[in-house]
Amino acid sequence: MSALRRFQLQIAIDGPAGSGKSSVAKKLAARLGRPHIDTGAMYRAVTLCALRENISLDDAAALAARLHAARLEFRDSRLHLDGEDVSSLIRRVDVTAAVSTVAAHAKLRELMASLQRRLASASQEGCVLEGRDIGSAILPLSANKFYLDAAPIERARRRALQMGQRLSGGELERLEREIRGRDEDDTRRAASPLQIAPDAHVIDTTHLSEDEVVERCAASCSSGALEPVDDADLVACGYHNQLYRLARTMIMSPFYRGLLGMRVFGREHERIGGGLIYACNHISNFDPTAVGSAVGRELHFLAKRELFFWPLGPVIRRVNAIPIDRGRWDGEAFDRAEAVLRQGRNLIIFPEGTRRPVGRPGPIKKGLGILAVRSERPYLPVLLRGTTQLGRALFRRGHLQAWIGPPIELRAIEALRRTSSEAAIHAKIGELYLNQLRALEELAREES
Repeated sequence: MSALRRFQLQIAIDGPAGSGKSSVAKKLAARLGRPHIDTGAMYRAVTLCALRENISLDDAAALAARLHAARLEFRDSRLHLDGEDVSSLIRRVDVTAAVSTVAAHAKLRELMASLQRRLASASQEGCVLEGRDIGSAILPLSANKFYLDAAPIERARRRALQMGQRLSGGELERLEREIRGRDEDDTRRAASPLQIAPDAHVIDTTHLSEDEVVERCAASCSSGALEPVDDADLVACGYHNQLYRLARTMIMSPFYRGLLGMRVFGREHERIGGGLIYACNHISNFDPTAVGSAVGRELHFLAKRELFFWPLGPVIRRVNAIPIDRGRWDGEAFDRAEAVLRQGRNLIIFPEGTRRPVGRPGPIKKGLGILAVRSERPYLPVLLRGTTQLGRALFRRGHLQAWIGPPIELRAIEALRRTSSEAAIHAKIGELYLNQLRALEELAREES
C-alpha cells in the first residue's frame, strides 16, 4: 500500500465532553473493521505508571521519560502497557482523579502526539482516533475528519446518564455550567486545545441517536471527499498555455525528473476535477520550477513584481505569472488568483511567503486561507525535499522528492464563523497546513 494511501483510511473524531465521540468512535471502528486507538486511555496508562512508581504528577520531564520508555500497544482494542493488559486498571478512581493533571503537560502531549501518529501510520487497515485535536494536530492529513457537537444541556443530560444519576432541574443546570466552563478551558489552553479542524465534517448530535451519528460518519467515509475523474475529464484542468507546456516538456521535466531523478509521490491526489491550489513549502529559488515538473497540471503562480522587469519580464509574463507587491496587502493580485481558480485553472502558492530553512517550516501567512475560503477550491499540501542541494541529486538518485498530499476541502468554514473572525479562520487554516507539512516530512523520513 502507498504510504500516502494510509491517510485515506484514517478517521479522526473530535469534540467536547459529552458530544458522544468516544462511543461513536468505538462503534464506527467496529462497523468498518478498523482498530480503535483510545487516546485518552494512553494518558491514563502514563498516569497509572506515575501512581505505581511514585513519579510526581507535576514532573513533566519524568513523565515524558516514562512514556518514552513505555511500550503501549492496542490488541483487540485493549491497551497493553509493557506487555500487561491494563484496560481495567486505568479506569481506577485514583487514575481518573489524576489523569487531567498528567495530560496537561505540553512536553508529554508532544511526545504522546508523535506516538499516536506512529500507531496510526503502522495500521495498514486504517484506524479510528478520537480526542480534542486529532484532526488538526495528530492526523492532519486524514481524509475523514469529524467534529461532533451538541447543546451543553444535552451533553449534561448524557453525562448524568453515564454516571447513572437522575438529576433534578437545578442539578442538571449546575452540570451544564460545569460543562460550559470545561469547554472554555479546553478551547483556551495552550497545549492541544479543543478545536474544529477546518476540513472536518461538523455534526450536531443534539437530536441524533448514537447509531444515527455512526451511520452518517460511515456513509461519509465510504463516499470519499472528492470523487476522482477520468483522463478525458482532466483535459479541462490541463494545458492552455502552449509556451508553458513547451517549457515543462522540453526544459523542466528533462532537468528535474530526467537528469536529477526527482521522485514524485501522491500524483493520484490530483485526479479530481476543477482548479486546485498547490500549497508548497519554500526552501530554494528552484521550488516553483521543481513543482511545475512534478505535478500533472498547468500552474499559475504569484511572483514578486520586481521580476516583471527586464530581462525576466517578457518571459515570466507569458508563463502564467501574476505580479504581486510584497510587504503590503495586494488585493488585485489575490483577485486575479481567485479568478484563475474559479475558471478551473490551477495555482501554486508558497504559504510561508519567503524561503525558510530546511526542516523549519513556518510561520504561515494568511494568503492560503484567503484563497481557499474565497475560491471554495481544495488545496493540496506539497512538500519539496532536496532543491537546496541539486548537485547532490546528480549522484544520489531519488534525493530530490516531491510529496503531494491529499486534497483538503474546507468543510467547516460556516461552523467556524459562528465563533471566529475571518482572520482567525485564515490562521487556523495556516496552522492546519503547517501540521500537514510536518506530517509529510515525517512520512518522507520514514520512507527514505
